Amino acid sequence: MKLAAIDIGSNSIHMLVVEAEGTHYEVIDREKDMVKLGAGAFRDHRLTPRAFEAGLEVLGRYRKLADRLGVDEVLAVATEAIRDTENGGEFLSRVSSETGIEPRVISGREEARLIYLAVRYALELGQDKILEVDIGGGSVELLVGDARHLLFSTSLKLGVQRLHDLFGDQPLGKSRRRQLAEHVRRMVEPALAHAKGIGFQRVVGTSGTIRALGDAAHRASGKSPWRSVNAEQVDVRDLLRLTDLLVTQPLVERASLKGIDRERADTVHLGAVLLQEILFLAEAPTLTLCEASLRDGVILEYLTRRSQPGAAPIPDLRPRAIQQLARKFGVGDARERHIAELCLQIFDQTAVYHRLGGGARELLGFAAQLFAVGQYIGFKNYQAHSAYIIRSAGLRGFNGAEVELLSLVVLFHRKAEPSKHHERLRELSKADRHAVQVLSAILRVAVGLDRGNSQSVRHVRCLFEGRSMRLLVSGEDDLELAVWGGQRRSEPLGKALDLEVEVSRAEA
Repeated sequence: MKLAAIDIGSNSIHMLVVEAEGTHYEVIDREKDMVKLGAGAFRDHRLTPRAFEAGLEVLGRYRKLADRLGVDEVLAVATEAIRDTENGGEFLSRVSSETGIEPRVISGREEARLIYLAVRYALELGQDKILEVDIGGGSVELLVGDARHLLFSTSLKLGVQRLHDLFGDQPLGKSRRRQLAEHVRRMVEPALAHAKGIGFQRVVGTSGTIRALGDAAHRASGKSPWRSVNAEQVDVRDLLRLTDLLVTQPLVERASLKGIDRERADTVHLGAVLLQEILFLAEAPTLTLCEASLRDGVILEYLTRRSQPGAAPIPDLRPRAIQQLARKFGVGDARERHIAELCLQIFDQTAVYHRLGGGARELLGFAAQLFAVGQYIGFKNYQAHSAYIIRSAGLRGFNGAEVELLSLVVLFHRKAEPSKHHERLRELSKADRHAVQVLSAILRVAVGLDRGNSQSVRHVRCLFEGRSMRLLVSGEDDLELAVWGGQRRSEPLGKALDLEVEVSRAEA
C-alpha cells in the first residue's frame, strides 16, 4: 500500500510518500516547503495572513501529488504553530474543506514519542540508551530511550522561530549571545538533569536544523563530504567553531555556507547556540546525526498498529535492513546464509593474521548475504551491479563509511582485486583498505567453495605451517568442484594474509 505522511511544522511543511508492506516501507517521493508558519506566530499568537495562505497552497499541492502517486491514505499531523495560535483551528478547517486532508494536532510529548519510533527504526542502538534532541520551529523535543523503551520525554518552547521572535536574524554580539545562551540554559537545565539521572551513552540529533549544522560543521572542518548524514558523528568542537562563525555573520553570508539551506539562514545561528548549550549541558563530546523524522514515526505507528496491534518495530535494525534488501532482489536465502557461515569460519581462524575486529566480521556477514543482489540485473559483471545497489539502497542503521566498505567488499569479491590506485579505494584510510582487501578475499574464496550452488561444504579448517595455510574442507557429496572453486579464487586471500594458500579436502 502507498501512504503519505504530512508534518505541518512551525518551520516547514513536509510530505513523505512510501510504499509499505508489513512494518517495512520504502520512500518513493518526498517534498519540503519552508513555509515558516511560526514566523511571528508565537509573538502575536496568530498565523500571519502570508503564512496562512502559503500553508494552504502547499497542502493543496501535496494533496494533488499524493493523488497522482496513487496514495491509499494520507496521514497528517500538526505541531506547535497550530497548537499555540488563535487561528490554528481556522487553518485546519480550511485545510480540511479545501484539500480533504484531516490533520491531527499532536502534543509535544506525542511528537517526542513519534520521533523516538523513527529514530529506533533508523539507527542501530544496540544496548545504548540515547538522549535524542529535535529542534523544530516552535519547540525542542528531548527524550531518553533505548532500543525497546522510551524512558523520558519532554517538549520545551524553544524552537528557532520562537528564538527568532526574541533575537532576530542579525549577527549576535557577545552580550546578545550570552543572553540567548542563558535563556536556553534556564529552560533546558531541569530536563537535562532528569535525563542525566536516567543516564545515556550518546546524543542523537534529528530535525533539519541539526542535520544542517552537523553537515556544515563537518564540511567546514575540511573533511570529505558525507554521502548521507544518517548515523554519522560530528565532533562537538567542530560545532562550536561553526557556531562562533555563524553568530558573527550577516544573513547573506550564513546563506552561502555549504550545508546551510538559504531558507534556514535567518534562524540557523540561533539554532547553533541552542544546540551548543544542550550539548554542553549533556557533556557530549560527539553528536550522532539521524535522518529519521516525525513523518517516519507517523508511518511506523500506523503500520505497526495495522499489522501487529500492541507491537513495536523489531529493534535488530541492521540485520533486518540487510535481509529486506536481499529479499527484494531475490537472494538472501539458504545459499547466501551458507556462504556467510563459511566466510565467518575463515575469518575467525585467520584472525591472528588479519587482526580485524568485530565490526569487520559483521560487515563480512552482511556482504555474504548481499553479494548476489546484482544478478537481478544480469549475471555479467554482477559484482558491480551489487555494489551499486548496496551503495544506493539507503540501508537503515548504517553510516556512509560502513555502506562504502560493504559496497567495496562486494565489488572486489569477483574479477578485479582491490588496488590502491582505484579511485574509491584512494579515499579510504590504510586500515579500511586493508579491511576491504581481507574481507573481499575471504568472500571470494567462500563463493568459490560453493561453486556448484549445492551448499555441500559444511566446515572449513585452517592449518598453518610457516608462511603456508591449508584450507581443509569437509562436508557432503563429492567436494571436487568445491575444492577447485576455492583454490581457483584463493590467490587474493594469500596476498591479503601474506601466506601461500592451498585448498584441499579434509581426510575422512
